[in-house]
Amino acid sequence: MDKQAFRKLSYGVYVVTSWGDGGKPTGCTANSAMQVTSDPAAVAVSINHDNYTNECIKNTQRFAINILGENSDPGIIGTFGFKSGKDNEKFNNNPTIKDYLPIVEGSIAYITCKVTKTLETETHTVFLGEVTGAEVTNPNDTPMTYAYYHNVIKGTSPKNAPTFIED
Repeated sequence: MDKQAFRKLSYGVYVVTSWGDGGKPTGCTANSAMQVTSDPAAVAVSINHDNYTNECIKNTQRFAINILGENSDPGIIGTFGFKSGKDNEKFNNNPTIKDYLPIVEGSIAYITCKVTKTLETETHTVFLGEVTGAEVTNPNDTPMTYAYYHNVIKGTSPKNAPTFIED
């Protein structure tokens, strides 16, 4: 099987946020998010079981998808994608809060959700969320695709990413 074919699927680059222990804002970089329906508005995200954010979403039953743009600081991806929020402070200051969820500064749009269903796979939880709010915060930037991240930024995928391919 040629796993490189999976990289030909269209993905975006997102930071999925929630609340951790003691009300600490946390999140992780994700590439598996999609709109499920428009009316009622619903989206889904896939988060690895080993990610602290998975546990946080299960505990709070809420998450936000922060959509990154081609001009977003690439450091956001590293901060949220390559270290655990359980042991690291991922938000440098008091984050903006929308619909009771932390929003990542530098994202170009966000979607806030309340979990309505979950699906467990061997390695990931798929969270289906009812959209509670959404806003475009930077209409002049283009959403970052996973292909752009790999081909232009020359980024890599952490082992917990659904699209991780061992070299």
